[in-house]
Amino acid sequence: MKRSWAAIGVGMAAVAVMWFVLGTSTPRGTGHEGDDDGPHKPIAQPVHAAELQITLGLKDTEQVTWKGQISVSEGRVLAVEIEQASRVSTVDGAQFSVSAARQAVNAKKAKKKKQAADEMPLAPARLRVMLDAPPQATVKVETSLGDFSFTLADLAAKAATTFLGGQASVQSEEGAVRLTARETEDDFPALAKGLGGTVWLAYVEYTPGPPVNMERIQSAGFDVLVPQGHGDRIRLMHFHGGNWQRMPDVTEGGQDVWRPTITVDGQGVAWVMWAQHVDGDWEIFSRRYTPPTTAAKGKWSDIQRVTHSPGSDFHTVACTDSSGKVWLAWQAWRDGGYEILLASAGDDGSWSEPKTISTSKANDWSPAITADSKGHVYVAWDSYDRGNYDIQLHVAGPESKTIAVADSARFEARPSLCCDAADRLWIGYEEGDEQWGKDYASSDGFRKVGLEKNPGFALYVNRTVKVKCLDDGTLKQPAGDLEAAFGNTLTRGKSLPRLSGDEAGGVWLLVRHHPLAAGGGETWHSYALRYNGRQWSAPRHLTNSSNLLDNRPALTSLGNGLLVVYSGDDREQTQNRDQDDLFSAILSTPDETFDVELADNPPTPAATIEDVHPNEAEDIARLRAQRVTIGGKELRLLRGEFHRHTEYTSHRDQDGLLEDAWRYALDAGALDWMGDGDHDNGNGHEYMWWQIQKITDLHQNPPGFVSVMSYERSNSYPNGHRNVIMPVRGIRPLPRGNLQGTPETGTPDTKLLYDYLKHFGGMCASHTSGTNMGTDWRDNDPDVEPVVEIYQGHRHNYEHLGAPRSPTAETQIGGYQPAGFVWNALEKGYVLGFQSSSDHVSTHMSYAIVLAEDTSRQAIIDAFKQRHCYAATDNVLLVVRSGEHLMGDKFTTAERPKLTIHAHGATPIAKLHVVRDNKYIYTVEPNTQEVQREFIDMAAQPGQTSYYYVRVEQSDGNLAWASPMWITYEP
Repeated sequence: MKRSWAAIGVGMAAVAVMWFVLGTSTPRGTGHEGDDDGPHKPIAQPVHAAELQITLGLKDTEQVTWKGQISVSEGRVLAVEIEQASRVSTVDGAQFSVSAARQAVNAKKAKKKKQAADEMPLAPARLRVMLDAPPQATVKVETSLGDFSFTLADLAAKAATTFLGGQASVQSEEGAVRLTARETEDDFPALAKGLGGTVWLAYVEYTPGPPVNMERIQSAGFDVLVPQGHGDRIRLMHFHGGNWQRMPDVTEGGQDVWRPTITVDGQGVAWVMWAQHVDGDWEIFSRRYTPPTTAAKGKWSDIQRVTHSPGSDFHTVACTDSSGKVWLAWQAWRDGGYEILLASAGDDGSWSEPKTISTSKANDWSPAITADSKGHVYVAWDSYDRGNYDIQLHVAGPESKTIAVADSARFEARPSLCCDAADRLWIGYEEGDEQWGKDYASSDGFRKVGLEKNPGFALYVNRTVKVKCLDDGTLKQPAGDLEAAFGNTLTRGKSLPRLSGDEAGGVWLLVRHHPLAAGGGETWHSYALRYNGRQWSAPRHLTNSSNLLDNRPALTSLGNGLLVVYSGDDREQTQNRDQDDLFSAILSTPDETFDVELADNPPTPAATIEDVHPNEAEDIARLRAQRVTIGGKELRLLRGEFHRHTEYTSHRDQDGLLEDAWRYALDAGALDWMGDGDHDNGNGHEYMWWQIQKITDLHQNPPGFVSVMSYERSNSYPNGHRNVIMPVRGIRPLPRGNLQGTPETGTPDTKLLYDYLKHFGGMCASHTSGTNMGTDWRDNDPDVEPVVEIYQGHRHNYEHLGAPRSPTAETQIGGYQPAGFVWNALEKGYVLGFQSSSDHVSTHMSYAIVLAEDTSRQAIIDAFKQRHCYAATDNVLLVVRSGEHLMGDKFTTAERPKLTIHAHGATPIAKLHVVRDNKYIYTVEPNTQEVQREFIDMAAQPGQTSYYYVRVEQSDGNLAWASPMWITYEP
């Protein structure tokens, strides 16, 4: 949803914009305006907050002006805002004058056709009205074209209601108040209830650096792309007596932190814990705030460091047990994988020695924690112990034990916990498909390259939420049908369950869901349901909750209802997001609460899909054990990719959470390294860049796993999309340009990219080169563009026309530009190594394998720059050398060119080819899993330089390509 400036873009479609400007925050809404110093005014939380979306002119065929005002019989109108309307529309208090906006349905098509503004279709005027009024209040809308009225109770939990013969419509949403300032990005709320019903809120505030655009770069140089004066601060607020009040800050600004948690001990002291980047690692810190009394001011303790171990410690969650003791759980990298750790605090703020409560040798993720009134502390997480994610529950105490909550072959992850008024434990979690993250591409992609089917499942399809209940030690489930309650409102993926009980005995569930019927845009909203003991309520939409998929509202009981704090950035997609602000809503319920009805927990279903790669662990171990000694240096194989899209630029509800990309890399894909490939790290928005870089850094745990700093820079053909890797964190993407240049002189923007990469020591690779996202190879700089994405899991092989899995004009996905085939680049004399990556949707069928000196970010870049790499669609070992030279090298020899080839497939190798100068000169059909051959080119001509590369084809159709060697024969 867009505010009154949404119509500013009308007519801009016909304007040729030279430079894409990196996004900056735009003020919106009303709420807390305070700065860092001095007292801050309390923010009132309306008792009966409600929001209305009023649409006018649904049948208008011309721009008709609707003038009028809004009034309410009880309560008050808090604010009226223009969400969509023409540029001349205005609002003054509760009065308005609006008309429909003209908007291009497709900006690219409008630009191409040079569509005039008065020819663009009309989008009806839309107002957002904020009220503090009880359900029985009557709202009256008086307009110059007719009046209508309704009661708020009549609108509750309904789709839009129409008036004036279909010319107007009204839809109700939960009301919310904005808590945070306009100048910052505010996110990651955590709530805890303390003594006397006071609720404490901790959250992260990000202050951006100076705006970045091409004009600044041209005047001041590339170093302006390294922000200054930016960073995080953890804030504290409390809610009491119907008002929110800012409290002294938890940390100073300019920090680098991750998701805080908060709890209140038995003495009323608020404890805040968080992860912070320090000394090249992520560690856990804590701080205590003693509230003010009539005799003393509030006081912070010193900040205490909780962990001192190598490896990332993050995802903190905390609770207070029935004796008033504080407990803290988190996710930590130990001994080559993620574990779940638990510690308790002493009265003096000291912490016990952390205890590892997860027992799996595989990765364990996403802890949740809660406590009941009987002394039990519960910690849940999900584990990849059995080759899929299962929910584990640990009960801490003298009789500690761990039980399986969900342990099928399906994806079961990201638990949430709460205890109800009767001390029953409720567990919510996400459920997905079997063989999650295994061999998958778009259905078109598989069909068009001749493969039969997708044996695995993508990272985000068929996702839903499940709820179970531990009642007196027995695992059960609600008798009410949750899927039926989702109904027609939540029809696609549901994620990130958040649970809380209320004082009446009900249980609340919040989920994230993509609301757009057509599935377009990267936008997800929050919805709330309540279990009254017998059935689940209809989903209730939380206003202003539009944001990324991985958005985790904080919630706590408030009488018979729920207090929720969440962040929203007003997006319809990443490109048009505003800024993250925090919103607070009270969800009350008129529902009667019944004794809780539970049903038996169904037995664990048997797996229905065969293991896609039963020998994968052995295949990967073979790759990791391989060592190649060249020039006195020992190289190892590191298997990964740097073109993995996520919720940040998924274009639709398809790629899943950014967290799931790292889960895929570490678990289903078992990669050694990975880089995020989202467009411009979130379409150039600084806060999106900050989050992507931060999460990438959280998973930097060498030698076990290397996370690289990367992004996709996406210019259309013939400039072409390029995936970029930077050597260090902290460098913002280069803004995009759209100047095409000429085939003879090249593209100015691409040359600027090369200069940028040289300045910072980065590199790039063209991807999908034979499509409308590709290039005609008018540009190349071997120093910073040393490799090409020869194969893409989402699409095709761009080696040459007629190669295995290559496209034709009829089968291509994303347009057909045959000038972009890799053979054309090689024929032009470009020196390019080969790698393969995924792009959207695709998983587990495209790998970039580098032969690197060590497990560091720089070593991966160095290996690519030397073209010591190969591309594969399976776990194929492929090493090609010539004496003391390795694939990718350029050299001169007095002997006839000789290739020593070692290949080991995951299945038998059906064919092995040697290609010289775009011609197949040697083919064998070994039909064995391992091949070791020597090839000598007896036809080599003295004084001639030729390039040679090897492609292997497995019996199941999987492929691998060794980077070429450029050999000059000088006898």
